[in-house]
Amino acid sequence: MKENIISTLNEKEKELLKIKTYKKNQVIFNEEEECTSIAIIIKGQISISTYTLLEKTYDIKTLNENDIFGTFLIFSSNPYYLGNVISLKDSTIAFINKNDLYTIISKNQSFYNSYMNLISKSVMKLQDKVKILSQKTIREKILFYIKNEIKRTKNKTIKINSKEELAKILNIPRPSLSRELILLKDDGYIFYDRDTITYNF
Repeated sequence: MKENIISTLNEKEKELLKIKTYKKNQVIFNEEEECTSIAIIIKGQISISTYTLLEKTYDIKTLNENDIFGTFLIFSSNPYYLGNVISLKDSTIAFINKNDLYTIISKNQSFYNSYMNLISKSVMKLQDKVKILSQKTIREKILFYIKNEIKRTKNKTIKINSKEELAKILNIPRPSLSRELILLKDDGYIFYDRDTITYNF
């Protein structure tokens, strides 16, 4: 279970939170809008995505309950969102502005530790994303992702929410993903069904 960073706040610090709710598919921030707060997802799911020059959607990241965003931008000299932030489900988000964040971090060691831990995990996810995109072929992207998930979960069978979501993670067209999964299965590398992929080597 993910760590709940809000639970590290005392009652006075919780009063600094600005709680907002968003409907499914509602835009939270537009690309190039200034980031003035960090955001903690209390409930729901959000996507940060942008568009290629050919107007295709590129998924930067998907975030879930207890994830945070805006952590890097808020301290940047160019604090503008690199993509559109959209609520994929009905979501509740807590915002902490920059000045209040400084105050909390300086006085609350538990919050600071949780905050840095979440940032570290975010950096690791970003590194994994870069490594996936650096793979040259669709097969290499799929196998890299599978092996990375096996290493993370310590299980040769990994869960997938949907092929559509997996295709977004790998930044490849869904039909191309389906074709390559069939070839990998035929070649004996994997077995898969709607919900799982099992690596055979």
